Amino acid sequence: AETLESAEFQAWAAEQQEWLQPYAAFCYIKDLLQTAEHWRWGTLAGPAGPATVARIVDPKADHHRAIQFTYYLQWHLHRQLLSVTAHAEKSRVVLQGDLPIGVDKRSADTWTAPNLFNMDKSTGAPPDVFGPEGQNWGFPTYNWNEMAKDNYSWWCKRLQHLGQYFHAYRIDHVLGFFRIWEIPGDCATGLLGCFKPSIPIWRHELVDRGMGDEGAIARLVDPYIRAHLLVSAFGKAWQEVAAKYLVEHGDGCYKFRPQYSTEQNIADIKVRHDSPHWLVEETDRTRKALLTLRQNVLLLADEEDQDKFYPRFQLKSTSSFRELDARWRDNLSWLYDDYFFRRQDDLWRASALKKLPALMAASDMLVCGEDLGMVPSCVAPVMQELGLVGMRIQRMSGEEGHEFANPANYPYLVVASPSCHDVAPTRAWYEEDAERRDRFFFGTLGGCGEAPALCTTDVMRAVAHQHLASPCVWTVFPIQELMALCSRYHNRPATDEIINDPTTNKHYWRFRVHASMEELQADTQLVGAVQELLLITGRTSPEELPPL
Repeated sequence: AETLESAEFQAWAAEQQEWLQPYAAFCYIKDLLQTAEHWRWGTLAGPAGPATVARIVDPKADHHRAIQFTYYLQWHLHRQLLSVTAHAEKSRVVLQGDLPIGVDKRSADTWTAPNLFNMDKSTGAPPDVFGPEGQNWGFPTYNWNEMAKDNYSWWCKRLQHLGQYFHAYRIDHVLGFFRIWEIPGDCATGLLGCFKPSIPIWRHELVDRGMGDEGAIARLVDPYIRAHLLVSAFGKAWQEVAAKYLVEHGDGCYKFRPQYSTEQNIADIKVRHDSPHWLVEETDRTRKALLTLRQNVLLLADEEDQDKFYPRFQLKSTSSFRELDARWRDNLSWLYDDYFFRRQDDLWRASALKKLPALMAASDMLVCGEDLGMVPSCVAPVMQELGLVGMRIQRMSGEEGHEFANPANYPYLVVASPSCHDVAPTRAWYEEDAERRDRFFFGTLGGCGEAPALCTTDVMRAVAHQHLASPCVWTVFPIQELMALCSRYHNRPATDEIINDPTTNKHYWRFRVHASMEELQADTQLVGAVQELLLITGRTSPEELPPL
């Protein structure tokens, strides 16, 4: 009560009420109804306007102590962060915050301002070497046209708030400000998405190539399911599977029953929890095969405009594509390459230049953009033009013909790091694949003799030296990488140090450092190893280092 009645707290709460009150109201209703899925809240389902929020946070309400607890908690988090910031500045440490690309559908933001989001869509990433089915993060995509009406104030307010605590911030998936991989809400994977905004394949382009009549369109957009594919997928059980999940609509041609017509419908096929192991495995195999059939399409029809189509990512790998005649294959190949690699650059450049300058002007923090993944050619020039600091991960080369990057060749305006939260740390990655380990050890680190099977301290030191010796403005190491400089921290499996696997839809984030910060600070061997690397690479001078 003393805190809540203090002048300092009340001034802060009044200043922050624009976000604090809706958040407290959301937390209270979420706990009361035991779900954060606000679209299930009946008359409170939203959009929650100022009158609704005011009624919930009314000081005269019986539940106001619960509202005050959220205020109290946020107040102390604010004070703790300010304390950390002050300590960091005193210690000449820069704090970098994070600006996530996504907002959870079950959040105060989407409850109070659903008009800013496409709630029936999900954000993700197309397939890559890390995830052959792509990534479906489950976040709604942004309604950029609506956000632009007030010059992206929703973003600017977030950044101004972050600016109280941080000196720099990283824009998670900065590519999403150029274009985002948008996935229909009924999909379980990231495969059947498309880039938004993007210039589609227009119906007239298909007509011009003899693929524009209704029968041809159906062949391109419907899942291609034929009897011989069912035999290949399910063997002797194919007729049983077909009878349960499919409908025949021609000689040997099938389509999904309505209740199994989406990826999510198929993903939801379950057996009882007490089912025998063989049935669980059989159902899992059936589910995966049905999902492959659902994904066996070539074009994705736009849900709002019947004249727009988008190529299914990696369509050339499908049996549907292989069983087209040669002329259709050639035409689709050209349209696919044109969509992904030629026709979008000007649009995506303009898209980023509408949004990013407004964000950058909102605070005086240094802005870093995580520009990893499938990077369009327009990204680097725009980031250079705006002075955005990029990011480089050595194992994600981005250079044609080079499996691993050489940090010595990085430009100045990037942050260099051996790994990040979304990939395995160096120890786990190095030890995972023997052939790749040899290529990295000899070709990138310049090793001689036999490549160590384990990521020794010498291997980690060589990796760290390469990064610190690079011309990059910053070199950042996850804590696991620095701890790998001392063998005493190698006493648990390297795979236990993985923070996150973005290819799964359960983001565990279970990593915990297995030594306290006080232990690490007092470890003169570890601190000495880091200081030596900083000195020999010219990142600091002896006068700037604290004594061991």
